[in-house]
Amino acid sequence: MKQLLPLAAGTLLLLASCQKEDLPQEACTVQPVETTAVTGWEASPYCFATPVDGGKYQAYVINSATELQALNHCTTTPSIDFSRYTLLVGKTRTAACSSVQSQQVVRSCAQYTVKVTLAAGLCQASTEVLYYTLVPKLPADAKVAFDVTLP
Repeated sequence: MKQLLPLAAGTLLLLASCQKEDLPQEACTVQPVETTAVTGWEASPYCFATPVDGGKYQAYVINSATELQALNHCTTTPSIDFSRYTLLVGKTRTAACSSVQSQQVVRSCAQYTVKVTLAAGLCQASTEVLYYTLVPKLPADAKVAFDVTLP
């Protein structure tokens, strides 16, 4: 019994001396995020937010009806339960007509990435493409990035 006391005390000292950095970090794996289509919204890149100037894209993480109303100048407004969902919206300027070929949202820890692939159209006019989706309500510390593949 006398030998167990120093062993237990030594173990406690060793554990107490470990710092958080010494412990192995949990690996974050990339996982798909369930998305929900936005219905009842006849949105256009020309009536949402402002024109894409300077840079080639704009990205928005919208968590309330007030935030959406400040950006939406279209004739319709979608009905979204912002207590359950976050609306992710992006706009990209392209050199020629383009449309959304595919989009997906993935997550790794608190980092969310909206992956959008645009397809080339038949015209040569510069245009803006609008893409959006609903995801389950994002936590306050979530970071969102948009990864857009141009045609």
